[in-house]
Amino acid sequence: MRETLSDKVIRSHALNGTGQEDYVHARIDALLGHDATIALLINEFERRQLSIWDKSKVIFTNDHFSPAASIERADISANFLRFSRNQKIDHLLVDKGICHQLLVENSLCQPGSLIVGADSHTIMGGGLGACATGMGSTDILFALATGTTWLRKPKTIRVIFHGSLPETCSGRDIILELLRLLGEDGAQYRCLEFHDHAQPKLSQDDRFAIANMAVEIGAKFGVFVPDEITLAYCHARDKQTPGNLVLPDADADYEYTLELDLSALSPRIAKPWSPANVVALSELDSIPISTAFLGSCSSGRIEDIQEAAEELEGKTIHPDVRLIIIPASINIFKQALDKGYVKTLTEAGAIFNQSSCGPCGGIDKGVLGSTDVCISTSNRNFRGRMGHWDSRTYLASARTVARAALKGCISGDLYS
Repeated sequence: MRETLSDKVIRSHALNGTGQEDYVHARIDALLGHDATIALLINEFERRQLSIWDKSKVIFTNDHFSPAASIERADISANFLRFSRNQKIDHLLVDKGICHQLLVENSLCQPGSLIVGADSHTIMGGGLGACATGMGSTDILFALATGTTWLRKPKTIRVIFHGSLPETCSGRDIILELLRLLGEDGAQYRCLEFHDHAQPKLSQDDRFAIANMAVEIGAKFGVFVPDEITLAYCHARDKQTPGNLVLPDADADYEYTLELDLSALSPRIAKPWSPANVVALSELDSIPISTAFLGSCSSGRIEDIQEAAEELEGKTIHPDVRLIIIPASINIFKQALDKGYVKTLTEAGAIFNQSSCGPCGGIDKGVLGSTDVCISTSNRNFRGRMGHWDSRTYLASARTVARAALKGCISGDLYS
């Protein structure tokens, strides 16, 4: 049938017709929500006296206001928790980390599953071969009550990675390079289907970073074709290996194919005020910074923290820089503690904060003032995203963030 991975997933979940139609009514395998967006649908859900279709397939987290930094947000969080506990949600995760990281740490996120979430970065589930996508609160209300959703089948762009990723680069540099090549709307309502032919293959953490920011290119899904890396991660998490994997047909009908030679990649950076405003780091003149942030759902994983610790061990960050580190989940924070990374980075001058969204969305724990210049591992650098309208944010990898924090500036010679 010449089907892509997302074609097969949608067809296998279709409730009407053959699953080949342009618009498909489909069942979902899991639903993800957090305090800030689920709060928007509570009144309507209760007014209609609805019931959740399957409480065992819902993951709710309070990650945006964790802990709340204002009275208003404390009230929102309290209402969210009241609703979640009244509904007896099986997977209510309180102060455990960012929802997207908690999704991939949960066995509900399986290769070939169809997942919807009340946040655009739900797409990160694609790092495990799931078709996961974010939706608005009205669509989530419908899905929460029915266990179904409506989808327009996306066309698919095949992205093939080959070559060897340089030690100075990570998945962050790969997705920034794709943003440079495709722009913010280059995959608008498309599926980006990632084929990992690199040697060695990309780590699971790198895949999560790439899938997470596929939505910045406009993608509906950003999904890796599952392989031995996927199986190893799921086995370590679930203590069992997933069943039959959903794979694209060899002659699948792609809109086009993009090949990326990772061997030719160098560290990338996105300048204000777009994640697609990407250049090679080596092209930049010196830009003094006041803040360095390592965290968010697009990073903040153990490999990111490890890279920062490697760069800063036995050193001290620049006296004019505040380095804020927020592990993406409590589980990752525990790993960083066990491996000694927290001690190494704290001694270097870093500040560790509670696992949550924090300054990524301009919420708390490191928001930017009017004169702040920040280098960040977050996924967006739109104007005002991390704080004041006049602040400036540059997006880069964890290793680049650490080097800039040490030097006190972003500059083209950070790797010289």
